[in-house]
Amino acid sequence: MTSIKIIGFKIVLLIGFFVLANFVYKHTLFEKDIQAYSPVIDLVRTVVKDGAEIIYLGESSNNTIRSDDQDKRSISEMISAYYPSKKFGHITKEASHAGIFFDLLQNIPDSSAVKTVIVTLNLRSFDAGWIFSDLETPLQQSMVLLKPYPPLFNRFLLAFKAYDIKTNEERERQFKTAWKNETLVFPEPFKYKNTDQWNKGIAYSGIKNPDGSWNTPMTELACHYVKTYAFQINTETNPRIKDFDRITALAKKRNWNLVFNLLAENVDKADSLVGKELIYLINQNRNVLVSRYQSMNVLVVDNLEKVGDAEFIDRSWTTEHYAEKGRKIVARSVAKALKQIYPSDYSDTISQQQVRDEFFSDCETPIDWGQMNTLTSSNSFSGKFSSLTGQNHDFSLTFEQSLENLPETMNKVEIEFQVFQTNLNHDAKLVIELRGQRIAFSWNGFKLNELSRKEKVWDKVNYQFLLPDNYVKAEIIKVYLFNPTSTSILIDDLRVKFKP
Repeated sequence: MTSIKIIGFKIVLLIGFFVLANFVYKHTLFEKDIQAYSPVIDLVRTVVKDGAEIIYLGESSNNTIRSDDQDKRSISEMISAYYPSKKFGHITKEASHAGIFFDLLQNIPDSSAVKTVIVTLNLRSFDAGWIFSDLETPLQQSMVLLKPYPPLFNRFLLAFKAYDIKTNEERERQFKTAWKNETLVFPEPFKYKNTDQWNKGIAYSGIKNPDGSWNTPMTELACHYVKTYAFQINTETNPRIKDFDRITALAKKRNWNLVFNLLAENVDKADSLVGKELIYLINQNRNVLVSRYQSMNVLVVDNLEKVGDAEFIDRSWTTEHYAEKGRKIVARSVAKALKQIYPSDYSDTISQQQVRDEFFSDCETPIDWGQMNTLTSSNSFSGKFSSLTGQNHDFSLTFEQSLENLPETMNKVEIEFQVFQTNLNHDAKLVIELRGQRIAFSWNGFKLNELSRKEKVWDKVNYQFLLPDNYVKAEIIKVYLFNPTSTSILIDDLRVKFKP
């Protein structure tokens, strides 16, 4: 009995010693270690201290910009502009995935003001190359001190390297093994059974230039796309599924509104370099994620195909780094989805300052339209100037606008102008042009001498053009008069109006 008491006393003494040591460590060296190994915690502390109600968790996609961007705000900053009455915060850590996001979210106190959490849902993070990335060891190391255990215990874990630690060579063996062992299943027969075979097949056959020569950079890029997107999510074994499931459970426990922002991937480039089989896998994985988390009452914002190739910054790798327009597209999509949670707080005043449905030039007021060099004072309908075409001046004053600045609900364009034709023996055309990386070049010309049958007098033309269904894939719309003839034709008071 005495020996039992002695053992019990020693156990109590040991526990007491650990409690005391933990107290001393927590109030002396812990913060120094935190700053040395886990400085990302300061981002969590900031959103809590600032009383943020809505927080955005992202990696480098959130704040990467292109050098020529005029608007250099991050995606999270752009989203917040739609909700000026709400306090926003962001937690952005490069190369992070859902496992890291979960650890950071766990460190938000129950007493915080957080009500809504927006989490980046990056399709690439589900592939073997990212799961077994050589960045995983430093990422896991940075999370050890943030685990929900006593600080001193976490410090022991860090000291004894009790986290997922492997060499770069071991990581490489892991993802290469996955590329060989995971069989790809398609609805139709396909000559490659796994990612490894597909990658080697493209590397062998290559991407060719129009003249038949070998295009090394594009071949390497095509291989990157296969290695990145040629996988099928297994919801039973993929660790990212477990991570997002844990985030979903945590949000439910904390009574947070949960939003997953499925980022845009460069599907245009994937399609052009590799083909429909890769697009099939990308779409299949997207459907798995959207369906799974919508069934768990998560608000999933699907941006997968919303950003065109031109807006992707990195041209030799697969990333979700967008230029200004791309970030705005993703941000606007998320902001509009948030209306389901905050219907009365949504404000589009900033966007509406840019969005217009009607444009006009009287050839007098200086405006940023194309072909201003065609203005002449020789003849005009109103004021002093008009736009002269013909005799080697093929293009008139030109309306050119980004579709981003036009109404989303439009389906036709009304064009109105005054025209002066010296004769009707010409082949001049009124042109509506659509351009963009995601749409085939669209040039629509309508004979001017059929729209107006008068000559040597000013005549009013009004024409309505029904936009094609795929116009939303365009980036730029242009309206102008094309006159490659010797007949002089003038236009004035050009008005372009977009209608639903």
